Amino acid sequence: MLREFNPTVHTGLIQLNEVDQVEIQIASWCNRSCSFCPSGTFETPKLGMDMSTVERIVSELETIGFSKTIGLHLMCEPLMHKKIMDIIALFRQRLPGVFIRMESNGDALKKIERLGELFDHGLNEILINCYDSPAQWAALNRQLLHTSFAGGPVWYWNQWRHPPAAPKSQWRMVRVRAFHGGGFTLKNWAGHVASQRPDPVELPLALPCERPTRRVHVNYLGQVLLCNMDWRFEVVAADLRTQSLTEVINAPLLVEYRQRLAQKDRNMTLCRGCDQGAPSGVQPGYPPADIWVPWRSLWLRWCRSRYRHAIRNRFGL
Repeated sequence: MLREFNPTVHTGLIQLNEVDQVEIQIASWCNRSCSFCPSGTFETPKLGMDMSTVERIVSELETIGFSKTIGLHLMCEPLMHKKIMDIIALFRQRLPGVFIRMESNGDALKKIERLGELFDHGLNEILINCYDSPAQWAALNRQLLHTSFAGGPVWYWNQWRHPPAAPKSQWRMVRVRAFHGGGFTLKNWAGHVASQRPDPVELPLALPCERPTRRVHVNYLGQVLLCNMDWRFEVVAADLRTQSLTEVINAPLLVEYRQRLAQKDRNMTLCRGCDQGAPSGVQPGYPPADIWVPWRSLWLRWCRSRYRHAIRNRFGL
């Protein structure tokens, strides 16, 4: 049974079934350098995660029967990895019940058919951020509305605004986020970028944080980090290449951080400069694909409602 996060009694120790998501830095870099992101700020070799390290992660997750979320976008552009299709296929074959997702800038999807290939290999969801302009968003939207993918239909979130009815491990969903324009209240990535907030916040924040409790973060080297804010690998807690997942999740450094974060103490390396958890303000949105979105949404609600089934049963339909 998954226990609720209770800051007043948290010991710092967790069980494997409390991990909701494993985030993996498939590649060491991103092909873009955006002002609101630390990517490009620190020198790093342009390397993809070694396949032996991927295999090790998969094996450890297979051992515990992990069936929750795999995120392949930790601090990187995942489509930069030359073997991304093989990596997705490996996770899908060995962990058939997981939900595999990634976030991307979409630059490597010049041929929209590649998107279909990602789903054919086992990806369940991709969030594509349109950073450049409304024209960029409109062009991608147009392609998604008019492309029939060879491997099967793709559920376009902006077109339906409701998730598919199928189990999440069977989804083939695209979300397109309009990230252009600016004026957003974005996090400062633990002080690695300038604050995007119109009103300053006093740091360190007196707030708890569940990220080291609910997620495991693995960099491209196979090291386990505190969280997805650690772009310089300042808080390396363990090494999944040489330690088991059972050892990793309760590494002494993670236990200490969880205990102090549960008590709203962020006066630690990385955490003291982090504004995660402060009021979010204006965030990038998901524009509707066309004018029919509200009607499709209503129709889906009706199709899935218990009232529809009750009426069908009443009249023998």
